[in-house]
Formats: sequence, structure tokens, C-alpha cells
Amino acid sequence: MAKLMTGISGIRGVIGEGLTPEVIARYGAAYGTFIGGGSIVVGSDARPSREMVRGALFSALTATGCQVIDINLATTPSIELMVEKLGASGGICITASHNPISWNAMKFLDKRGRFLGPDEGAEVNRLFETGEFKYVETTQLGKISTESGTVEHHIHKILEHPLVDISAIRRKQFRVAVDAVNSVGNLIIPNLLHELGCDVVKINADVSGDFARGAEPLPENLSDLCELVADEGADIGLALDPDGDRLAIVDEQGKALGEEYTLALAVRHVLQHEKGPVVANLSTTRAVEDIAKAAGVGFSRSPVGEAHVANEIDRVDAVIGGEGNGGVMLPSIHNGRDAMIGAALILSLLSSESEPLSILYSRLPRYCMVKKRMPVDNFEKSALRGILESEFGKEQRYNDADGIRVDLEEGWVHVRPSNTEPIVRIYAEAEQKKTASRLAERAMEALKR
Repeated sequence: MAKLMTGISGIRGVIGEGLTPEVIARYGAAYGTFIGGGSIVVGSDARPSREMVRGALFSALTATGCQVIDINLATTPSIELMVEKLGASGGICITASHNPISWNAMKFLDKRGRFLGPDEGAEVNRLFETGEFKYVETTQLGKISTESGTVEHHIHKILEHPLVDISAIRRKQFRVAVDAVNSVGNLIIPNLLHELGCDVVKINADVSGDFARGAEPLPENLSDLCELVADEGADIGLALDPDGDRLAIVDEQGKALGEEYTLALAVRHVLQHEKGPVVANLSTTRAVEDIAKAAGVGFSRSPVGEAHVANEIDRVDAVIGGEGNGGVMLPSIHNGRDAMIGAALILSLLSSESEPLSILYSRLPRYCMVKKRMPVDNFEKSALRGILESEFGKEQRYNDADGIRVDLEEGWVHVRPSNTEPIVRIYAEAEQKKTASRLAERAMEALKR
């Protein structure tokens, strides 16, 4: 696996190998030069490498004349909201999200608190490569200040939203099990739930950064949470990733529903109260599209990645959007993935029904998705369509906005090189798991050939 990965919105790598103090400082100088001074909100997840990254980054930012606003430990959506609240010039999230603990990363935000787009990201990468940094003299060096109230602001934004039915949730007095993987989600999700009148039970409940399970909230990583839900008689289980932008759900029977259905449940609730377009990325389950069509609203897909989904939400003026990795985006609060918003919307849905979550889930459009990955050192993206056409036929519907998605009568396949890892991701979905598995296998074999 490559030790350093660059993308349009930031850089990530293995600490001490790809991601060194020199690389961090150089990217900090590139971003500070790109911003041209001004104030930068910086927060991080709980990884043990955070202090090393902060030290190198803060030096570079102040050297380019930026005023650093340090909010310390915070979820990615909390950092995004603080950029907007403070009127900052930008922000940086120090987090490698779902990557293992040996990794860390810097994700760059614009003044709206949103990830940089392709052109902006390309300019930061160009500055990193060329070294055209604008360092300032002594009297113009930036300073570092701290800001409190991050959690309180985030919770307030959620509780004041009309789609979050505080009274109904409080009446239900839900018992909620939480697994925030010993990271920054533990600073906010229990507090939000208490404000909503929930009884909270927790595992992996500190902020040590010692991930006690796989960082991604995938069903195979949630066995302990499933047991906790069953043992404690909880109404629902909530699992977060290390930076708190992704949410997975466990029903009252202790069954992990799969992160694909987080967005589906949230969309169902929103469309019951507010009609408008829905956006999802190309790899998200067709269930979200079916829910939108049943509600009589528009549906569109974007390339994978929060920045792309946000741009499509803007373009069609969507009421909700997101990604099938558990990322819910409610633009009327902010246009970024947010596990806390997802939790509040799903609890609102549950509070409006007389039946448990397992029944609500059973009534959603049901598909089976298979996700595979292939490690690659070099990949010729331009050859991808021809490879898949040779396997599935030229007569199928192809979408090349991000890798290649093939829509067939029995299901769909999406093949795309990852933006964050040296792999090719293969997603396939159909009504039957064996059909989805076969579609994914066909794509994989075609790539190998």
C-alpha cells in the first residue's frame, strides 16, 4: 500500500513513512499561501499522532501569516460548522477518517466550511509541488488562539432545526446504545442524546484514540455494539467513525442494518415533512432513489466524495443528500456529512412511528450490495470503460462521471479507483445477494484480465 495519498481536498498517509513533519509543514505552507493569510479553524480526531501533526502544521500556517483558531478535539462536521460560525477564511480537519490508526491526514476546507473543490485542491497541490510559498516577516507572523463552545454550537444547530422533533423524541424516552470508537464522537453524540431525553449506554466511550474495533462502522466491526443493544434492551444502536461524519445503525434486535441504509432512513423522514430533490453518489444504494421517486421528488447522482455531493445538492437545491457510507447531509444546517444530524433525523422518524426500527427497516426498498476492492499500483483510468464494455456489452447504460457505473437489467456495478487508498473499489447491487456477488466478480475478473 502506498504510504502517501493526495486528493482534491487534502493529504493522508502513514505516520513516519509517507506523512512526515516535512510533508505536513510543506502542505500547511501550501494551504496557508493559497488562503493568503486570514483565520484558519483547526480541529482533530483523537489519533495518537495528532500532536505531531498539529505542531508541524501550526508552524507552517503561522509562517504564512495565518491566524490559527485551535478548537482542539472535534468531529469533522463540528469543525465545518465552526468555520462558518467564526467567519474564518478556511479550516483544516486533522483526521484520517476510516483509515487505520497508523494513518493521519489533513482535510482542507474553504470559507464556507466545505471541502475544497477540484480546482482549489489542484492549486494547493501545485503549490506543494513547486514550493511557491509566501512566508511573511516577523511582524506579520500569525498567532495561535483557542476557541471553546464547539460542541454546544453544533448541538444547538441540530436542536433548533424544524425537522428534529425534540418533543416527540423526548416522549419516547429511547434507550440508545452508542459506539463512537474511542474518538471525538464521544464528545458530542452522548450530549446530544441526553438533550433529546434519551437514556444512553456506551462502549468504546473514551477519547483515547485507541480504536477498539475497525475504524469503519461496517457490520463486521459492530458485533460488540450489537450485543450491547440486545443485552441492554436498547431501541437503537448508533456507531460512528473516528471523525464523526459517518453513522451506522443497529436495530432493537441487535442487527446491524448496514451503513447504506442510514441515508435511506434519514431521507424517508425528511421527505415526509419537506418535499424536494434528493442527491446521492454513484455508489449509494438504489433504495434511496426508490424512496425519492415514491415521494414524487427529483433524484440525482454525483461522483463519490463529499465535495461532489455538496455541489450537486447546490445545483438542484436538494433538501437532503449524502453517501451510502453512512454520510447524511442536510444542507439547511450545513452541506457536509454529519453523524449527529443523521442520528437526530432517524430518532425523529422512529418517534413518529408506533413500530420498532426493525419493522421500519423491513418496509424500505430492499437491495443487496456487495463491496470489493483490488489493490493496484498503477491504473489506467482511460481503459476502464473498454474493459467493462467487453464484459457487460456496449448496449448497457454507462456513467463515467466517476470511474464507470454500469446499469443492467438485473442490477448495477460501479468500478472506481479510490481517492484515498491505492485500490480500485467495486460496488455491485441487485435484489439478490448472489446476483450482486456475480456482478462484482465479473467486473473483478475483467479487471484482472
